[in-house]
Amino acid sequence: MAHHALAPNGLLLRRDNLSQKDQHPRIDLVRTKDFSLPVTYDSHTARDTATQLLGYARQFYTQSPLPRTLSVDLLDPTSHNATTSTWSLGPGLDLCYHAPFDATLDTEHDTWELTPALATRWGRALLTLAVVLDHARAVATHAVLADRCGARTIDNLRDWTNKKIEDGDNHDHFPILCEFDRALREEDVFDRLHTLIAVVDIANPDLPTTLTALRLNAAETLTHLDAAKAIGHIADRYGIPLFMWTEEHWWIARNHLSVGELTEAEWRRFTSTPEVQDFPLHVEQRQLDGHGIDFELALQQAGLSCRECSRRIHGEITETYGHCAACLPADRTAALTEALERGCPAEPFNRGVASHSGTPGESCLVCGLPLPAPGDDSGDQR
Repeated sequence: MAHHALAPNGLLLRRDNLSQKDQHPRIDLVRTKDFSLPVTYDSHTARDTATQLLGYARQFYTQSPLPRTLSVDLLDPTSHNATTSTWSLGPGLDLCYHAPFDATLDTEHDTWELTPALATRWGRALLTLAVVLDHARAVATHAVLADRCGARTIDNLRDWTNKKIEDGDNHDHFPILCEFDRALREEDVFDRLHTLIAVVDIANPDLPTTLTALRLNAAETLTHLDAAKAIGHIADRYGIPLFMWTEEHWWIARNHLSVGELTEAEWRRFTSTPEVQDFPLHVEQRQLDGHGIDFELALQQAGLSCRECSRRIHGEITETYGHCAACLPADRTAALTEALERGCPAEPFNRGVASHSGTPGESCLVCGLPLPAPGDDSGDQR
């Protein structure tokens, strides 16, 4: 029985001849000082090894060598996600791809019998791997060239489209150009969304679930509760005021779901109703009518807008006392007294020193203003 060895690049090296024509060779995975499993592939060695394997399988069945051209279907991975694809070739034998360029053959055994069926499956998987590696290389090349020239393909297309639209001499094609421009803008937004998701994942390794993983979940397994949990965690991290409805919200659960919880499909149907879909518009309209959040008041309470002229100011409230440079009293003691008597940002204005939280003689725990020490008249209420 013939013995073959796997070279470090995955190619099959014959170590002795077959003793009988119909015998299967045995593949010995050789461990030496210079080479230990797993073997690694690039697109070239993957194709070369596939040719060896498919040639062996064809010769076994037809007793003829591999022709110059041979139609072979690619083999879908057994498992696949954003970074990894795996082809299970047999018990303890897996072909693995890890983005962007890492491709290996992993095995739990040193020796196994190379049947024609295994050779065919292995060859098809290697051809698929070669396509994946070529694509990864093309994407990387495109990204590097785009980075070096400072422009992306989508940017070049948008510039060309805008120029055609501005020329105004393409009346027959104007609707198509406008539609193409709209599609480019949507693609740009989608591309930026992917970039943002990756950046947030990297910057927040302690998220209960990564956004990338959340997006990769199948629609059948991802629920609105999973999405709400990740979104809520990010909102808390970055201090984004956020209100979300889920089926677990106490008001909905207590008043409307007494018959039992909604299925995910029922929840999606519920949230697709005009009443729910128009909710953001109702909030925006209330904001426009002046019945929503008083942003100017909030900015003043936060020490970001001057309490006298509403001009945008910068710096800590302990330095600005809530005033721009023009409105800040020259007497710092008087300025502090006035700021304290206006009240802590966490409370309505004009509530005096009593609205601040903290120990006298130290700083307010909320706004950071220094509180007057006992017996200090600078903080007396007017």
